[in-house]
Amino acid sequence: MRTALLFIMTLFGATLCFGAEVYPSKAVRVIVPFTPGGSSDLTARVISQQLSEQLGKSFVVDNRPGATGTIGTGIVAKSAPDGYTLLLADTSTTMMPSLYKSLSFDVAQDFTPISQIIRSPQVYVVNPSLNVNTLKEFIALAQANPGKFSYASAGAGSSPHLMIELFKKAANVNIAHIPYKGSGPAMAAVLGGEVAMSTAGIATVLPYVNSGKVRALAITTDGKRSPLMPTVPSMGEAGLSGMTIYAWHGLVGPVGMRKEVVNKLHSEVVKAIAVPSMKERFIAQGGELVGSSPEELSKLIRADLQRWAEVVKSAGITLE
Repeated sequence: MRTALLFIMTLFGATLCFGAEVYPSKAVRVIVPFTPGGSSDLTARVISQQLSEQLGKSFVVDNRPGATGTIGTGIVAKSAPDGYTLLLADTSTTMMPSLYKSLSFDVAQDFTPISQIIRSPQVYVVNPSLNVNTLKEFIALAQANPGKFSYASAGAGSSPHLMIELFKKAANVNIAHIPYKGSGPAMAAVLGGEVAMSTAGIATVLPYVNSGKVRALAITTDGKRSPLMPTVPSMGEAGLSGMTIYAWHGLVGPVGMRKEVVNKLHSEVVKAIAVPSMKERFIAQGGELVGSSPEELSKLIRADLQRWAEVVKSAGITLE
């Protein structure tokens, strides 16, 4: 009887241990802190569908827009760290702390990095009526006419806003900021000649560059050119240092997630982005697949927090 009891207790304990390691055992919610249709939403839906297929449980995208992404981000920060509520984080996540002084969360402390999924370089474009063909020519023109030209962004505090403010500092130019309500209207402003410059991802600008409606001056890669835009030089090639910029998307969860859950999610993301159909879809949009480790994503987040804090301070940007 004693032997039988010990056997049952051992079996029961093993079952509990095994049960604790099973993840996921139910649907996982992936919060996107923006409206449907944008790049963050697209990335979340593509990766969630693939993870659902791989793990046999639904990864459901939940759009929670508002307050430039801070509402949805705050929901994840306050969620249980059980791996069933995740955030599709992006470049703007690391811009928030410098733009908003009264956030209900700490980007550096309240999240568990899982993996950077993808990164996308930005293309700096101008209206062809400026009659400049290179970045050096545009910088020379802007320096000779301080305050005469303007640029469009997707709104005050948006990624393009901070990215062009970084450009202004690196190039030592004075061009005025004109905020628009979204990336579409901002690009339309360049097309219509309302502003001289803007910046966006390859997928957004490529049709206009190919048709000659805008002129691409440089791309923010780390020295290499994009195969989708092989004639467009990197910022370094164009003569401007310090302008390697990637708009990135990745998965994070609330602080305190179990290491085994984080590692499993990371390995599944790496597996997902290696699927040929996934690779083709992202690369066609101008993205570079990453699949970084949690430690690498943590390092990226810390570096971005510092970088954008310096830009916001230097440009004197305030949203509150």
